[in-house]
Amino acid sequence: MAAFWDAVMPYVQVLLPTIVLALLFWFVMRGIFNADRREREAEARADAQYAELLAAAKARRQGSEGAGGAAGPAGPSGPAGPSGSSEGNDGAQAS
Repeated sequence: MAAFWDAVMPYVQVLLPTIVLALLFWFVMRGIFNADRREREAEARADAQYAELLAAAKARRQGSEGAGGAAGPAGPSGPAGPSGSSEGNDGAQAS
């Protein structure tokens, strides 16, 4: 049995560090990919909520214009402004 371990141990000593590093790399990459997936899901939910908010605001605005009230100046108005983006926002999202 000692001859077996004498024959196998050099291979174990050579392969073990590679296996450990591969496992460490796998765990790190799995964590990164899971975090990215969760972030994308959260961003999709936030985008959907924002789209619903804009649709509701647009529906309210169109409903008040159709009710015979003063429509105000022509053109887009509301939280997005005339350019389609919030004023003072350079496109970055706060987290």
